[in-house]
Amino acid sequence: MSIEVQWATGHDRFPRLHWVLDEKAFNAFSQYGIVHELTAGETVFEVDRPSTALYLVVNGEIVIQRGEHEVARIGPNHSFGEMGLLLDVPRSAGAAAAIESRVLELSREDLHRMQEESPVWAARLYRVLAECLAEYLHRSAEGLRER
Repeated sequence: MSIEVQWATGHDRFPRLHWVLDEKAFNAFSQYGIVHELTAGETVFEVDRPSTALYLVVNGEIVIQRGEHEVARIGPNHSFGEMGLLLDVPRSAGAAAAIESRVLELSREDLHRMQEESPVWAARLYRVLAECLAEYLHRSAEGLRER
């Protein structure tokens, strides 16, 4: 029953949150979220659209783009769109499947339902998101000190 958090730096040099969900954790999350099967090139979300969910790549690869510029490639067990779960701001980039992919979408409504029905799993997700934010803040502060 675990969610392990690891960090990796992508080709864009930004840290990527790496989730390692055991089978029990994946089953718990997937009963609240929606699993999407995507074909290569299929859009997950577009830039400037409302954001209300985060996504976990189960398999495949997702490309994050701003206009024609590729910002990142997200592989299995990595998440993207976390701010969409936490803040009511438009998407800052678009996301599409680079190859056939499977993603788990967790919306705010899913999380609220999880909080009521399975607070232990909701707390674990919040812990992961808190670690994500803390790591981004820490790395940002290090970057400012290096300048």
